Amino acid sequence: MNAILGFSQLLQMQALPAQQLDAVNEIRSAGQHLLSLIDDLLDLTRIEAGKLAVVAVPVDLAAVVDEALRIVQPMLAVNRLRLVNGAPAGLAVQGDPVRLRQVLVNLLSNAAKYNREGGEVAVDVTQPDRQRVRLRVSDTGVGIAPERMGRLFQTFERLGAEHSGVEGSGIGLALSQQLAELMGGTLGVASRLG
Repeated sequence: MNAILGFSQLLQMQALPAQQLDAVNEIRSAGQHLLSLIDDLLDLTRIEAGKLAVVAVPVDLAAVVDEALRIVQPMLAVNRLRLVNGAPAGLAVQGDPVRLRQVLVNLLSNAAKYNREGGEVAVDVTQPDRQRVRLRVSDTGVGIAPERMGRLFQTFERLGAEHSGVEGSGIGLALSQQLAELMGGTLGVASRLG
């Protein structure tokens, strides 16, 4: 995979005709997507084997939210989604910054993929008490029926979206839930159809 990505990067630096450059860009994009899937599968395997270590350090929550939003910005732009970032500056939480960003990218990616064109994705943070922080990602997508909620965090479960043309593997939410728990948190969902 590294060879494919490396050679596609080298080709992108060449003076290629537009059509060939588009093809190289597609190769690189598909390669990065595949590498991300491989990494997620490896993380799931490490978690199940009890071999995935997370660190607990003070993390600037607004900085991690900003990083995750930069990563998913192209997805938000494709569907012309409005972003509302309510993560306050100066709030630190205990956690693993890499894994927290990974969870946020998964949640934000889903909020972008399963949204409606021209909709909204919002991030907000509340502090129910001195020991807890609630980070919420919400969107204006179609929602999830109550009878399907129990399957949402199961590995490879896409709740019928595999027939929708929306790209995905059904790994992200299961992995995100396990990562949140490894960091001492929880991951939940609330939804309504429409």
